[in-house]
Amino acid sequence: MALSVLSQASALNPGSDLWIVPDLEKSPWTAKLDWYLNFQVCKSSRHQSPTLPDFLGSVLEQTELNKPAVPAVSDKPLMIASDKLLPNKWVVILPWNDDLTQWTAEIFRIWKNLNEPTLRIFMPPGQSTGNLQIAWQTHHPVQEFTVVLD
Repeated sequence: MALSVLSQASALNPGSDLWIVPDLEKSPWTAKLDWYLNFQVCKSSRHQSPTLPDFLGSVLEQTELNKPAVPAVSDKPLMIASDKLLPNKWVVILPWNDDLTQWTAEIFRIWKNLNEPTLRIFMPPGQSTGNLQIAWQTHHPVQEFTVVLD
């Protein structure tokens, strides 16, 4: 099986375990999926981790104790278990940085770390499958995934 392009009508059909979509501001598909995912994407984009009060920070410095770990950075991918909500296992929201080669490299890394599940990529607006194929071939010779265009 090679890379295949799905129509908008069949984009949400079963067939792939891992769906990769751009961030919420960059793709109408992400907004549509967010509704099916009970607005988890929207909620996570608004989430702010609590900050350490100044008084507690000074106490930690004076007692030479370690400060808690820094909260997660928002430009990291967000993975949502979606097997109860969509016909797949995972949805990954991967921030789009206007560089298809770098974005594809990150998709490949995620796909490899999940033991190469079946894959569906929802393309950012204005990107072509031809450029995706070229970027993917630098990482893996076989292109067995589906693509949904904007």
